[in-house]
Amino acid sequence: MSPPDPTPPRRPGKPHDGSARASAIGFGVLFFLVALNWAAIHFGWIAVPPNTIPWEPPKLDARPGLFAHLQMQHLLHDRQACLSALDHASDLAYTPLADVSPSEGCGFTDVVRATHTPIAFDTAPVATCALTAALYWWQRDLQSIAQRELHTSIRRIDQEGTYACRNVDSALMGPRSEHATANAIDVEAFETADGRRITVARDWGKPSDEGRFLRAAHDSACGVFGEVLGPDYDKFHAGHFHLDEAAWLICR
Repeated sequence: MSPPDPTPPRRPGKPHDGSARASAIGFGVLFFLVALNWAAIHFGWIAVPPNTIPWEPPKLDARPGLFAHLQMQHLLHDRQACLSALDHASDLAYTPLADVSPSEGCGFTDVVRATHTPIAFDTAPVATCALTAALYWWQRDLQSIAQRELHTSIRRIDQEGTYACRNVDSALMGPRSEHATANAIDVEAFETADGRRITVARDWGKPSDEGRFLRAAHDSACGVFGEVLGPDYDKFHAGHFHLDEAAWLICR
Protein backbone atom coordinates (compact mmCIF):
# COMPACT_ATOMS: atom_id res chain seq x y z
CA MET A 1 0.00 0.00 0.00
CA SER A 2 1.43 3.42 -1.01
CA PRO A 3 2.01 6.06 1.69
CA PRO A 4 -0.33 9.08 1.53
CA ASP A 5 0.82 11.99 -0.64
CA PRO A 6 1.86 14.84 1.68
CA THR A 7 1.35 17.46 -1.04
CA PRO A 8 -1.88 19.36 -0.37
CA PRO A 9 -4.41 19.30 -3.20
CA ARG A 10 -4.38 22.28 -5.52
CA ARG A 11 -7.47 24.33 -5.99
CA PRO A 12 -8.83 24.38 -9.55
CA GLY A 13 -7.66 27.33 -11.57
CA LYS A 14 -4.66 28.27 -9.49
CA PRO A 15 -2.00 27.21 -12.05
CA HIS A 16 -3.60 29.50 -14.63
CA ASP A 17 -3.97 32.64 -12.55
CA GLY A 18 -0.61 34.06 -13.60
CA SER A 19 -1.12 33.42 -17.29
CA ALA A 20 -4.63 34.91 -17.13
CA ARG A 21 -3.26 38.11 -15.61
CA ALA A 22 -0.54 38.24 -18.27
CA SER A 23 -3.13 37.78 -21.03
CA ALA A 24 -5.30 40.54 -19.60
CA ILE A 25 -2.33 42.91 -19.38
CA GLY A 26 -1.29 42.04 -22.95
CA PHE A 27 -4.79 42.65 -24.24
CA GLY A 28 -4.94 45.97 -22.41
CA VAL A 29 -1.64 47.10 -23.89
CA LEU A 30 -2.74 46.02 -27.38
CA PHE A 31 -6.07 47.86 -27.01
CA PHE A 32 -4.24 50.99 -25.82
CA LEU A 33 -1.84 50.91 -28.77
CA VAL A 34 -4.66 50.41 -31.28
CA ALA A 35 -6.66 53.26 -29.72
CA LEU A 36 -3.61 55.52 -29.67
CA ASN A 37 -2.88 54.74 -33.32
CA TRP A 38 -6.49 55.45 -34.32
CA ALA A 39 -6.47 58.75 -32.44
CA ALA A 40 -3.16 59.79 -33.99
CA ILE A 41 -4.56 59.22 -37.49
CA HIS A 42 -8.06 60.58 -36.77
CA PHE A 43 -6.85 63.84 -35.20
CA GLY A 44 -4.02 64.34 -37.67
CA TRP A 45 -1.16 63.88 -35.21
CA ILE A 46 0.64 61.78 -37.82
CA ALA A 47 0.43 61.98 -41.61
CA VAL A 48 -0.33 58.89 -43.68
CA PRO A 49 -0.28 58.52 -47.47
CA PRO A 50 -3.62 58.98 -49.27
CA ASN A 51 -5.86 55.90 -49.67
CA THR A 52 -4.26 53.91 -46.86
CA ILE A 53 -7.20 54.11 -44.43
CA PRO A 54 -10.06 51.83 -45.55
CA TRP A 55 -12.90 53.76 -43.90
CA GLU A 56 -11.98 57.11 -45.45
CA PRO A 57 -13.35 58.23 -48.86
CA PRO A 58 -10.80 57.67 -51.65
CA LYS A 59 -8.77 60.44 -53.18
CA LEU A 60 -9.00 59.60 -56.86
CA ASP A 61 -6.06 61.75 -57.94
CA ALA A 62 -3.74 59.71 -55.69
CA ARG A 63 -2.76 56.12 -56.37
CA PRO A 64 -5.08 53.44 -54.94
CA GLY A 65 -3.89 51.56 -51.88
CA LEU A 66 -4.39 48.09 -50.48
CA PHE A 67 -7.97 48.87 -49.46
CA ALA A 68 -9.18 50.23 -52.80
CA HIS A 69 -11.93 47.62 -53.09
CA LEU A 70 -13.28 48.40 -49.62
CA GLN A 71 -13.30 52.10 -50.48
CA MET A 72 -15.19 51.41 -53.72
CA GLN A 73 -17.74 49.32 -51.82
CA HIS A 74 -18.25 52.22 -49.44
CA LEU A 75 -18.87 54.55 -52.39
CA LEU A 76 -21.30 52.04 -53.88
CA HIS A 77 -23.55 52.43 -50.84
CA ASP A 78 -22.98 56.11 -50.02
CA ARG A 79 -24.21 58.41 -52.78
CA GLN A 80 -22.97 61.67 -51.30
CA ALA A 81 -19.51 60.34 -50.48
CA CYS A 82 -19.24 58.94 -54.00
CA LEU A 83 -20.31 62.14 -55.75
CA SER A 84 -17.91 64.08 -53.55
CA ALA A 85 -15.05 61.78 -54.60
CA LEU A 86 -15.92 62.38 -58.27
CA ASP A 87 -16.18 66.13 -57.69
CA HIS A 88 -12.62 66.22 -56.37
CA ALA A 89 -11.15 64.29 -59.32
CA SER A 90 -9.22 66.76 -61.45
CA ASP A 91 -9.75 65.13 -64.87
CA LEU A 92 -13.37 64.00 -64.69
CA ALA A 93 -16.75 65.48 -65.58
CA TYR A 94 -20.06 63.71 -65.17
CA THR A 95 -23.83 64.10 -65.22
CA PRO A 96 -25.96 62.38 -62.55
CA LEU A 97 -28.86 60.39 -64.00
CA ALA A 98 -32.28 59.59 -62.58
CA ASP A 99 -32.79 56.21 -60.93
CA VAL A 100 -34.45 53.55 -63.09
CA SER A 101 -36.40 50.43 -62.00
CA PRO A 102 -37.95 48.83 -65.10
CA SER A 103 -38.30 45.24 -63.86
CA GLU A 104 -37.45 42.76 -61.12
CA GLY A 105 -33.71 42.62 -60.50
CA CYS A 106 -32.94 45.28 -63.10
CA GLY A 107 -32.49 49.02 -63.00
CA PHE A 108 -30.00 51.31 -61.35
CA THR A 109 -29.48 53.90 -58.64
CA ASP A 110 -26.72 56.45 -58.12
CA VAL A 111 -25.69 56.24 -61.78
CA VAL A 112 -23.76 58.89 -63.69
CA ARG A 113 -22.75 59.48 -67.29
CA ALA A 114 -19.03 60.26 -67.49
CA THR A 115 -18.84 63.10 -70.00
CA HIS A 116 -15.09 63.63 -69.65
CA THR A 117 -12.56 61.03 -68.50
CA PRO A 118 -8.74 60.76 -68.46
CA ILE A 119 -9.02 58.61 -71.60
CA ALA A 120 -11.94 59.10 -73.97
CA PHE A 121 -14.44 56.30 -74.51
CA ASP A 122 -16.06 55.57 -77.84
CA THR A 123 -19.36 55.90 -75.94
CA ALA A 124 -19.61 57.80 -72.67
CA PRO A 125 -20.16 55.16 -69.97
CA VAL A 126 -23.38 55.17 -67.99
CA ALA A 127 -22.42 53.40 -64.78
CA THR A 128 -22.75 53.42 -61.02
CA CYS A 129 -20.88 56.21 -59.32
CA ALA A 130 -18.54 53.66 -57.70
CA LEU A 131 -17.73 51.97 -61.01
CA THR A 132 -17.04 55.39 -62.52
CA ALA A 133 -14.59 56.10 -59.69
CA ALA A 134 -12.82 52.77 -60.23
CA LEU A 135 -12.61 53.43 -63.98
CA TYR A 136 -10.97 56.78 -63.24
CA TRP A 137 -8.27 55.11 -61.15
CA TRP A 138 -7.71 52.43 -63.78
CA GLN A 139 -7.50 54.84 -66.71
CA ARG A 140 -4.83 56.91 -64.99
CA ASP A 141 -2.73 53.76 -64.54
CA LEU A 142 -3.29 52.68 -68.15
CA GLN A 143 -1.24 55.58 -69.47
CA SER A 144 1.86 54.58 -67.52
CA ILE A 145 1.39 50.97 -68.67
CA ALA A 146 1.08 52.13 -72.28
CA GLN A 147 4.25 54.19 -72.05
CA ARG A 148 6.15 51.23 -70.61
CA GLU A 149 4.85 48.52 -72.96
CA LEU A 150 3.87 50.42 -76.12
CA HIS A 151 6.00 53.58 -75.93
CA THR A 152 2.92 55.67 -76.65
CA SER A 153 -0.31 56.70 -74.94
CA ILE A 154 -3.88 55.45 -75.09
CA ARG A 155 -6.22 57.78 -76.98
CA ARG A 156 -9.51 55.90 -76.70
CA ILE A 157 -11.14 52.92 -75.00
CA ASP A 158 -13.83 50.98 -76.88
CA GLN A 159 -16.53 49.45 -74.71
CA GLU A 160 -19.37 47.04 -75.42
CA GLY A 161 -21.76 48.46 -72.85
CA THR A 162 -22.59 48.89 -69.20
CA TYR A 163 -26.32 48.52 -68.46
CA ALA A 164 -28.22 45.49 -69.75
CA CYS A 165 -31.18 43.83 -68.04
CA ARG A 166 -29.98 40.22 -68.20
CA ASN A 167 -28.66 37.29 -66.24
CA VAL A 168 -25.00 36.27 -65.96
CA ASP A 169 -23.72 35.25 -69.42
CA SER A 170 -27.23 36.06 -70.77
CA ALA A 171 -28.46 32.71 -69.45
CA LEU A 172 -32.20 32.03 -69.34
CA MET A 173 -31.99 31.14 -65.64
CA GLY A 174 -29.65 32.16 -62.87
CA PRO A 175 -28.48 35.24 -61.01
CA ARG A 176 -28.62 38.69 -62.46
CA SER A 177 -25.46 40.10 -63.98
CA GLU A 178 -23.83 43.19 -62.51
CA HIS A 179 -24.74 44.71 -65.87
CA ALA A 180 -28.38 44.57 -64.77
CA THR A 181 -27.64 47.41 -62.34
CA ALA A 182 -25.09 49.31 -64.51
CA ASN A 183 -22.36 48.16 -62.13
CA ALA A 184 -20.22 46.58 -64.88
CA ILE A 185 -18.53 47.52 -68.13
CA ASP A 186 -17.12 45.38 -70.96
CA VAL A 187 -13.95 46.76 -72.58
CA GLU A 188 -13.00 45.30 -75.96
CA ALA A 189 -10.23 47.49 -77.42
CA PHE A 190 -7.76 50.32 -76.96
CA GLU A 191 -6.68 52.85 -79.59
CA THR A 192 -3.20 54.33 -79.23
CA ALA A 193 -1.92 57.80 -80.06
CA ASP A 194 0.27 56.32 -82.82
CA GLY A 195 -2.72 54.74 -84.58
CA ARG A 196 -2.76 51.15 -83.33
CA ARG A 197 -5.98 49.40 -82.30
CA ILE A 198 -5.34 46.76 -79.67
CA THR A 199 -8.18 44.29 -79.19
CA VAL A 200 -8.70 41.70 -76.49
CA ALA A 201 -9.99 39.20 -79.06
CA ARG A 202 -6.91 39.42 -81.31
CA ASP A 203 -3.99 40.42 -79.07
CA TRP A 204 -4.63 38.71 -75.73
CA GLY A 205 -1.92 36.22 -74.80
CA LYS A 206 0.43 37.07 -77.65
CA PRO A 207 4.18 37.55 -76.99
CA SER A 208 4.02 41.09 -78.36
CA ASP A 209 3.97 44.63 -77.03
CA GLU A 210 0.22 44.63 -77.48
CA GLY A 211 -0.18 41.33 -75.64
CA ARG A 212 1.98 42.51 -72.76
CA PHE A 213 0.00 45.74 -72.55
CA LEU A 214 -3.28 43.82 -72.28
CA ARG A 215 -1.90 41.54 -69.57
CA ALA A 216 -0.65 44.50 -67.54
CA ALA A 217 -3.93 46.37 -68.06
CA HIS A 218 -5.86 43.32 -66.85
CA ASP A 219 -3.66 42.94 -63.77
CA SER A 220 -3.95 46.64 -62.96
CA ALA A 221 -7.75 46.39 -63.09
CA CYS A 222 -7.65 43.69 -60.42
CA GLY A 223 -6.43 46.31 -57.96
CA VAL A 224 -9.53 48.49 -58.15
CA PHE A 225 -12.48 46.40 -59.42
CA GLY A 226 -14.34 43.60 -57.66
CA GLU A 227 -14.52 41.28 -60.66
CA VAL A 228 -12.09 41.28 -63.57
CA LEU A 229 -12.87 38.59 -66.14
CA GLY A 230 -11.03 38.10 -69.43
CA PRO A 231 -10.30 35.42 -72.04
CA ASP A 232 -8.69 33.15 -69.44
CA TYR A 233 -11.99 32.94 -67.55
CA ASP A 234 -14.35 31.38 -70.11
CA LYS A 235 -15.55 31.54 -73.71
CA PHE A 236 -18.07 34.28 -72.90
CA HIS A 237 -15.21 36.68 -72.18
CA ALA A 238 -12.95 35.76 -75.08
CA GLY A 239 -13.23 39.19 -76.67
CA HIS A 240 -13.39 41.64 -73.78
CA PHE A 241 -12.52 42.48 -70.20
CA HIS A 242 -15.53 42.42 -67.88
CA LEU A 243 -14.98 44.91 -65.05
CA ASP A 244 -17.43 45.40 -62.20
CA GLU A 245 -17.71 46.51 -58.59
CA ALA A 246 -19.29 43.40 -57.07
CA ALA A 247 -18.74 42.80 -53.36
CA TRP A 248 -16.61 39.69 -53.99
CA LEU A 249 -13.16 39.55 -55.58
CA ILE A 250 -12.37 37.59 -58.75
CA CYS A 251 -9.35 38.21 -60.98
CA ARG A 252 -9.24 35.82 -63.95
